Amino acid sequence: MFTDSHCHLRHISQKTAHFPLILKAMQEEKYPFIMDIGTDVGDFMPRYKAVADAWGTAGNVPDFIHFSAGLWPGRAAIEHRAEAMRMLETDIQAILKSGQSYSAVGECGIDRYWNHAGAAGTGTGDLAGEELLFLEQLALAERYGLAVIIHSRDGFEPTLRCIDEVGWHRGVIHCFSYGKKEAEAFLERGWYLSFPATITYADNAETASEIAELVRMVPDDRLLLETDAPYLAPQPVRREVNTPLNIPYTYRAASEYRHCSIEHLCSTVYRNCCRLFSVLHSQRF
Repeated sequence: MFTDSHCHLRHISQKTAHFPLILKAMQEEKYPFIMDIGTDVGDFMPRYKAVADAWGTAGNVPDFIHFSAGLWPGRAAIEHRAEAMRMLETDIQAILKSGQSYSAVGECGIDRYWNHAGAAGTGTGDLAGEELLFLEQLALAERYGLAVIIHSRDGFEPTLRCIDEVGWHRGVIHCFSYGKKEAEAFLERGWYLSFPATITYADNAETASEIAELVRMVPDDRLLLETDAPYLAPQPVRREVNTPLNIPYTYRAASEYRHCSIEHLCSTVYRNCCRLFSVLHSQRF
């Protein structure tokens, strides 16, 4: 019974005609918790509809699927920050009032791979604007008492500076891609760390050892695992569209690195998601 703490279900539905079968398989295999992630202004209802349409039950979605809403640090959201934030808060208010399974702000954060001086396309050189967009979403999460799902790529220092400035330390660093020193900085502030299938990518003993040390150092009560599907497919199926059905590969790798059973990890990650996102334990588990 595997938990996936971070995936993009609508993106999966756009990449494969088998999306209804994927949802059915997750139900049959008793997945207790899936978090569908927001990235753009006004994307909650299209994401919800994609799942409901595939599920085929009069606008309802499976009870194990939960949703976030947030603004990924892209050019459009940064350039039109005030309007994007106004729309995001309006969405959050409407979702909370409706009673739908909404659990977090995000993904939001810092991406210095795409955003840098001279950036083109979806990236931007407005790094101050990027940080303001992140700061405002952290403050929004604090105002509503919500967890934050953070995207941080090649930007450890500005990420840490922003979360310290707001002081709202409730959330997860998704797709964790830094080292032990950075992990310690987030952990000592109370953040969760989430690992995707990149932990299956070790191509030599040295890399495997480094990954193992990093995965092992995260305490049980701060560990999450994710697919980031449809992206970052595990090594054995790396050329395929990733889905939450591939997450057993990540659990298997993490269990080997942490010298524990897969069953222990399933229980640990599920309970951590319930605690972080204020979700009642499901009878599925």
